[in-house]
Amino acid sequence: MSLEIRRAQSGDAEAIALLGRITFAETFGHLFEAHAGDLRAYLDRTFGVEKIRRSLGEADNRYWLGCVDGLPVSYAKLKFPSPTVLLDGADVAQLQKIYVLRAFIGQGIVMEDARSRRIGRVWLDVLKENARAIRFYEREQFRMLGDDRYAIGAQTFSFHLMVREVSPG
Repeated sequence: MSLEIRRAQSGDAEAIALLGRITFAETFGHLFEAHAGDLRAYLDRTFGVEKIRRSLGEADNRYWLGCVDGLPVSYAKLKFPSPTVLLDGADVAQLQKIYVLRAFIGQGIVMEDARSRRIGRVWLDVLKENARAIRFYEREQFRMLGDDRYAIGAQTFSFHLMVREVSPG
């Protein structure tokens, strides 16, 4: 099995949109059993091909695509700068997305780009009930920063905000 992680380009929008839909539904679909319409609307709004293509073209965003034997299995999105109420400063980035097909979970996070751009801190939010992801981020040296809430359709979800210091390169 050959793993390659590469910077995503505009032509990867379809693969990223599909990965986003599948991995979000794999991970969080059970939370929407009584709200299937809300899930479908969220997937359409968040993972539309044209929305992803525009996002890929924005200077503040960097996407990476993980491929195994040439097939896309994961992607990550880093937004810089991206301060939050709990964490300000010009050197703050947000790991907005990190989605991996269930069969390929555990391949890791690449922080080299953050180091090369002199990003000091990277933050993210993670669903409080997602213990597997929280343990993963803690192993990757993220620590708790605070809490937040986010609504998707009729439901409101609670998140932990986590932060990691980026070591100089």
